[in-house]
Amino acid sequence: MKRIIYPVLAMLMLFSLADAKVFKAYNGDVDFNHSKHMGLYPCAECHEGPPRPFGIDKAKAHKLCIGCHTKEGVGPTRHCSGCHGNKSKDD
Repeated sequence: MKRIIYPVLAMLMLFSLADAKVFKAYNGDVDFNHSKHMGLYPCAECHEGPPRPFGIDKAKAHKLCIGCHTKEGVGPTRHCSGCHGNKSKDD
């Protein structure tokens, strides 16, 4: 029974962390739809090791987010207001 309960609890915890996130920034908060990105990319694209919340600062966010959006050719990449100060356009 424990072999079933613990994995189910772990999955529920991961899904509870998968909601939309808001990253605070001085020039406008950044709304991030984690659930949508989870459906498009494997966890290892952003997370090192097992999926878990991680701290992100300006340099790391710009490298990770803008780098991926530029590589994929989608989403905001040209102006700060494309991400900052907007309610999620990822919905």
